[in-house]
Amino acid sequence: MARPIVGGTRENIVKQKRANGIVYVIKRTVNYDPETRRNKVLKTEIIGKLDADGNVVPTRFKAPSVKPGLASKEKTSCGQNASGSNSVAADSGSNIPEGRTRRFHYGMMSLLEWAGKASGIDDDLKKAMPEHESGSLAERIIAIARFWIATGGDTLPNMYAWQIKHGIEEENMISEDLCRKVFDLLGIHEDYLQTFFQIRAARVGDDDEGIAYDSSTVSTYSGQLRQARYGFNKDGDKLPTIKLITFYSLNNDQPIAFHTQPGNLPDVTCVENAIKHLNFLNMKGPLFVTDNGFYSQENIVRYTKASIKYQTRVTVRGGQWIKNAVDQNIDKIGANNIISFDRDVSGLTVVVKPELSYQAKYDTPSQKKGDIIKLKPRIYLSILRSDTKYREDKRLLIEKICSLKQVIEDGRENEFSETELKTAEHFLTWSRKRNGKITASIKDDVFKQHEKYFGVFCYASNKVKDPASALKFGRKREHIEDMFELFKQKAEGSKPRVHDDDRFRGRLFVQFIALCYLDFFYKRIGDMKKTLGKPNGDARHDLKENLDDERTLLNWLINVSLHDILQWFDAVDLITFVGKRHNRISAVTETTKRDRLFLQKLGYYGGMMPN
Repeated sequence: MARPIVGGTRENIVKQKRANGIVYVIKRTVNYDPETRRNKVLKTEIIGKLDADGNVVPTRFKAPSVKPGLASKEKTSCGQNASGSNSVAADSGSNIPEGRTRRFHYGMMSLLEWAGKASGIDDDLKKAMPEHESGSLAERIIAIARFWIATGGDTLPNMYAWQIKHGIEEENMISEDLCRKVFDLLGIHEDYLQTFFQIRAARVGDDDEGIAYDSSTVSTYSGQLRQARYGFNKDGDKLPTIKLITFYSLNNDQPIAFHTQPGNLPDVTCVENAIKHLNFLNMKGPLFVTDNGFYSQENIVRYTKASIKYQTRVTVRGGQWIKNAVDQNIDKIGANNIISFDRDVSGLTVVVKPELSYQAKYDTPSQKKGDIIKLKPRIYLSILRSDTKYREDKRLLIEKICSLKQVIEDGRENEFSETELKTAEHFLTWSRKRNGKITASIKDDVFKQHEKYFGVFCYASNKVKDPASALKFGRKREHIEDMFELFKQKAEGSKPRVHDDDRFRGRLFVQFIALCYLDFFYKRIGDMKKTLGKPNGDARHDLKENLDDERTLLNWLINVSLHDILQWFDAVDLITFVGKRHNRISAVTETTKRDRLFLQKLGYYGGMMPN
């Protein structure tokens, strides 16, 4: 009789001899997979190695973790601990009880600490995250997020050296193992994440008129993440992906919340759960703005039933009611319909009432389960045309048709692929004359029918009633694409090598916090650029010397990235002089006039500003 299969997760201790003769003692966490009939290794941890007597000897020193209730150090302006607060590490071996003379990079850390306070990110995290046995969970998250921001998304093994250079106290340093522990905690406790999302929504979303909702794909090398599947990959790297879906404030340019889905699911299926998530966040009726990937007539019904204000981009082929409205009104778009803030675009808005339907899921006094319920919602359809896109689309189609026409007239139509032959038959007619010459001509009526839709794009909404406002919300929604690019390039969000679902989700949350910081900086700097070098009516501000200084700052900001700015201020050091005859004396590296103007315009308050 075969031995019964024992499932579940369990730990095994194994001894492994390496080529150098050393025997390592390894703890493996495994789980039996009944499909492959093999044990799947979930985690491997080296406990130590065997000495000559067969005893287990630890392989490396491990710093003690911070115990709950640890007394906080005296706050000074000398350095930052893992929470971002300023403190100085005391040297227990010194005869100077106050500490020792130190120097470390201060400027960038001071900027990040200011950003965490000014944006409310740090306060929101501390409200949402409980204290834990390894210290304040919020402070750990903040420390890892700031490391990613400061280094442009460096890997966690390099965090130890970075902390030393930036004045983090040794007992508050975060090891790679502790990072994993933080990720695991966040992945297991979904309530921590959702509490933060609710607090964040209350801060940035109460007065918000628009919430963008969009998706991106995160590629991964891991074959053990359950949501990693082959599907549409926006990076085009042919790896399995996990879909990251994010709520984004259009007014504040801040991400609010996110959730994940398997990478093979289309965007259009996400809307039903998005409506539930939006309701959970207690948003006060914002406009829900999406791209055409989330449009379907079923989702229009969902918005209508949930009384959600929405604007979604639609295509001419998105429904017969859209095509009919475009056909009836496209010729009415003229010079009087040009959008004031973008003269390349013109458009108008019409009211349509399409007949939509859905199947009842439950019995109610007015309907039975399975009944077909019809709706005729009032929809404002904004029809817009870009002149540049119109000319480009027309040029490309003419080039394509002319190339097909030339091949036919050369007698080489047998070289066509099936698709090319169908296109040629659709747009062209050709015949062979008595002398054997082939002549081809374009079907003018067919070409004009296609030309009518060149450069045309539409927005459907139950709130936005004019084309200019519709275009404004559509353009602002595109900012979320920049956010996804930031996430992948500057917060180590590209191709994570994580082999546990909970750890991946926890890591994703910390990257989300880093993204909140980055977007806060981009918003502040973007607003600053709009005003630099421009008179505002204040006689003192409008002095030529001051405006020249602002233009110099503007030229610098135009030519540098946010990462360059942070690295620029990382050259600002802080030195603390400590001696028997001296109290603690702090000296901060001097800054230039342009740097001080930047900090002032940014709204920064901290140790780099002159007294």
